[in-house]
Amino acid sequence: MMVYLVCLRNYNVSNYCKKLNLPSKFTPNIDLTQWNTEGLNWIQFHKILQPSDLNNDYLLEFLESLGLTSRWIEVFYTPPKQKGVIHSDNADKIEWSKLYFQFGANGSTMRWWDSDSVQEVSTASGHGGDRTDKHYHGQVLIADEENSTIIHEADLQTPHIVNVGQLHSSYNPTSEKRFVVTLALFDLHNQRLLWKDAMKKFEEYYDN
Repeated sequence: MMVYLVCLRNYNVSNYCKKLNLPSKFTPNIDLTQWNTEGLNWIQFHKILQPSDLNNDYLLEFLESLGLTSRWIEVFYTPPKQKGVIHSDNADKIEWSKLYFQFGANGSTMRWWDSDSVQEVSTASGHGGDRTDKHYHGQVLIADEENSTIIHEADLQTPHIVNVGQLHSSYNPTSEKRFVVTLALFDLHNQRLLWKDAMKKFEEYYDN
């Protein structure tokens, strides 16, 4: 049995995710049953959507009101009793932010890690996608659990902003399917929104 130890280094837990108090009308309106997930694991299921696929003008208008947009929307799937690969969304640990909506699997979590053993891989092998632009996970870092330590873990049943520049993974110990819709956040100059800037942009909407 593998035992995970909570890291005792001086990590600031606010650097990983922040719970938001957003009205339910901002939730993406996506039919998650349209995809066949039978036999697929986290790496094998990765969908890229367009903003129009969210079927939610309220959400897009909300982001616009903050001076933000999203040109990179993804759907991730973690099967029951499984977990995702430990990874960061870029190879330089640039602290990119995403808006995060989880569907199903109450009791599942997102984990952030510290690791003494990381490997840089291309998107195709590390993230299941086919985009190679730097802003779209061209190169990512991955790590194995044996040489990694959980530094933060959170239940993200409600909307959150999350830091995806740090090593992270999904964990689904439940008997339900776990889907996540994430919006990579960009400013109006098409630059990825950094975590420190996201914290300021969404400050009014924190759910403490």
